Amino acid sequence: MYRVMIVDDEEPVLDSFAFIFSKYVSDFTLCGKARSGTEAVRLIRELNPDLVFMDIQMPGVDGIEAIRQIQPLFPHTVFILATAYERFDIAQKAIHLGVFSYLVKPVSRQKILEELKQVKKHLDERKKISESQEEEEEFLEKRKEEFKRDFLSSLIWKNPDKDKWEEFCRLFDVNSERSAIYLVGGIPGASMDLRQDIYNEISRKIRYKYKCHTADLGDKLLLLFPEEREMKDLEKRFREILSAYESYHIILGAGDFRTFNQLSDSFALAFEPFSDENGENNGRNREQKRIHKVYREILTAERAIGENLFKEYWIEVFKNYTFDIAKGKMVGLFTLILQNMDNHLLIRSNFNIDPAEEIIPLENMEDWRKWASVAAKELFDLLDKQRSQSYPKPLKKALSYIAENYSSQIQLTAVADECLVSPSYLSRLFSEHLDTKFIDYVNRFRINQAVILLRDRKLSIKEASYMVGYQDPNYFSRIFRKIMGVSPSDLEKRGSL
Repeated sequence: MYRVMIVDDEEPVLDSFAFIFSKYVSDFTLCGKARSGTEAVRLIRELNPDLVFMDIQMPGVDGIEAIRQIQPLFPHTVFILATAYERFDIAQKAIHLGVFSYLVKPVSRQKILEELKQVKKHLDERKKISESQEEEEEFLEKRKEEFKRDFLSSLIWKNPDKDKWEEFCRLFDVNSERSAIYLVGGIPGASMDLRQDIYNEISRKIRYKYKCHTADLGDKLLLLFPEEREMKDLEKRFREILSAYESYHIILGAGDFRTFNQLSDSFALAFEPFSDENGENNGRNREQKRIHKVYREILTAERAIGENLFKEYWIEVFKNYTFDIAKGKMVGLFTLILQNMDNHLLIRSNFNIDPAEEIIPLENMEDWRKWASVAAKELFDLLDKQRSQSYPKPLKKALSYIAENYSSQIQLTAVADECLVSPSYLSRLFSEHLDTKFIDYVNRFRINQAVILLRDRKLSIKEASYMVGYQDPNYFSRIFRKIMGVSPSDLEKRGSL
């Protein structure tokens, strides 16, 4: 129901309007009456009506002047002018003030009802537009926050490209070339709600003095600080804030300032206090990095270089470890490589090597050499096929888009728009060329990345799920089990390969 005010210096006119609104009008309610321009200005400020019927000729402040005074404060109020004389000069002034309509007294009941009908239509349309704008603003703000969370979370394992960094700077008014990452964590045994409350309070106190952007990584809080002039007391301020939570054993990790294409190095530095201090665990971390470096180089290097890397790695492994441990590490290498190859290609090529089932039973080095010579050839033949795959341009663009944006929300319609094709056509390309559905391809790609994250870094299952685009860790676990045959927790129990 819309609110109406009547402004007129004649009491019979006010009574007539009141009668019409009480007897014939259902969509408007009379909220007030004023008998002068001065009184009208005061009551409009108090009552904020949607519609005002304003007489022009009144003692003191007239109707035109009253509208001129009130309109800057209440630009959405609708005004209808009424006067006993039809004057062109007044009509011109009314037009400049944006008055809805101009009535000449006496105004019949029918004319008033017709005007109310038009005003209601106008107000309904404006309300609909306003609600739509609010929804759009809420949607854009939500997407903005999602972009920030995804952007900051991705710094765990990769540097942003220039376009992503520039978009982040534009959205969040960042004018610095360099930034630093800090991590807050620990709080063993604390509930999720308590941890969230503590992180929110720490963020609030830090932002009071420093400009920063935060992301919840599960059991850690990531803070990105664009470089500013007064940053020298940042760690001192952190210590002051954290001293209030001394009983919670909070850990602070501080990265250094880096350019956008080195931010993951800042994260790695901030992550160091969270790594195990035990020498054995540090050794395991180094081994993880080593095996991942080898498999990434094999996937990206030319065949001859990749074959040499593979041979050098297994010679090194069998030289430095017992035969059984070395076999386990080779299972790990083969598994990582296969997990990062297109599943459709493995199926089409009839590549049915199971590294664990075939490597573990080997009894000596001679058995290993025979098996490795055959398996390595099949593997590198497959890699050659993968590099030479020829897909339609829209499909190539879609695969590239998924690889770059899998940590964000991905929908078929959005990817199709990016590729300038219809969703149904893009879906058909996935079926015809990859023997899979679009959503199945996205899920498998994400789970493969999750396996890498769970093995490569000391991340919780919840953190890994967020990193690869799943906002519900339970749903992530179900998809993980469906694709991998084991749950994420089972993978953690098995330990690093």
